[in-house]
Amino acid sequence: MELRILSREAVERYEPQGVEICISITDPAAPAAELSPAFAGILRLAFSDIVAIESSADVLFAPAHAAAIVEFVEGWRHAERLVVHCLVGVSRSPGVALGLCDRFGWPAGALEDSYPFFNRWVRRVLVNHPRRGQEHE
Repeated sequence: MELRILSREAVERYEPQGVEICISITDPAAPAAELSPAFAGILRLAFSDIVAIESSADVLFAPAHAAAIVEFVEGWRHAERLVVHCLVGVSRSPGVALGLCDRFGWPAGALEDSYPFFNRWVRRVLVNHPRRGQEHE
């Protein structure tokens, strides 16, 4: 599956071609992004771009977010492209994309080079989320 990382501004102008799915990441208090109805599937998540809770308004990326992402992507294995966006497109969305690369064996080197400021916490939680059959080990 091809991965594309976008900012909120770019994804709101984006028109999918073929079977494309989207993981839409917003700040907890922000309104949802306005996405094209041409996306075959959309997963909307809201969490802060942090690696530790700093205030009561913060929402740390958690195992429940990772579970939703994995289930969503596994349900769309036939999709041609996965678009992942966050506000700016440099931290949370690349963290998700790299975590998915690690989980599914997709190439990650070019993404790591292109997005050096990816959120390492997001990637780690996604990678460490139990695989099917490992939940009770």
